[in-house]
Amino acid sequence: MGASDWAGRMCMRLEEEFDISEDRALRITTLVRLLRGEGYEGVFGEYGSERHQKLQEQLIDELDKSLLEQSGNTIEERWNNLMDELDCQSRADNGVYLIPWSEHEADDWQNPGVTSSRP
Repeated sequence: MGASDWAGRMCMRLEEEFDISEDRALRITTLVRLLRGEGYEGVFGEYGSERHQKLQEQLIDELDKSLLEQSGNTIEERWNNLMDELDCQSRADNGVYLIPWSEHEADDWQNPGVTSSRP
């Protein structure tokens, strides 16, 4: 399954599970894709490592379930709790925490609205 197929399916699952808009779900899947690229090289760890396998499962294969298991009143709070649980910020050069949806004013869908300190 390609990245766009995964993103589309996961967005639909997040929209239904958390009763959120498509744009709000898309920022989560966009950030998952960003975590695999530049500025985030250490987040997943070495391919095939135990950490890589764990994050593959929690952030890609079962993202909706992983978020459901976290506490929080919003999907952003749940995401930020998951980032803490997985110790992602200490492994990233860029921010991994989502700012609150009410503060997110990106003019580009590729900007999920992140910060390196917990909002």
